Amino acid sequence: MGIPVGNYDKELIRRTKELIQTYDGKFNLTLLMNGILSLIVLPQQHNYRERKLNFMNKDLNDIPEIQFVMNSPNFMFDPRHFNYDLKNLLNRIRNGIAHQRIETISDNGKWKGVVIQDYDRHNNLGLHLELKTSELRKLAFFIADEYLKEIKKNSKK
Repeated sequence: MGIPVGNYDKELIRRTKELIQTYDGKFNLTLLMNGILSLIVLPQQHNYRERKLNFMNKDLNDIPEIQFVMNSPNFMFDPRHFNYDLKNLLNRIRNGIAHQRIETISDNGKWKGVVIQDYDRHNNLGLHLELKTSELRKLAFFIADEYLKEIKKNSKK
């Protein structure tokens, strides 16, 4: 079924969430990693182009739903002269994903989570993030849900 014109972002996020929530196979982390493009990168890029999303401008310390990210093992985030906000963090996560700076965390041969890193052009580390599969899913769904709420609210104005 096609996506109606003007609804690409909303439908892609909705469909991706539904796929991840209903999938019950052995490739759940693979599906989640592929879904990250829709659930995290799409909202981050939309905000980068449009700059309309208020939730992206929140200070990271003021978002209780993602404190587990800042408390993850060996977490390091250098805002580099930008704000310590969700927009900047997601930009770093997006860079790590786009540049394939992703390593797996395994236990007894099973994929348990990921490490995402972002380096600048001078090879300075700007992000080191270690998340379990459940935490990555929680972060992705939080970003997707906040994006959809704000887009819906903005469309009613």
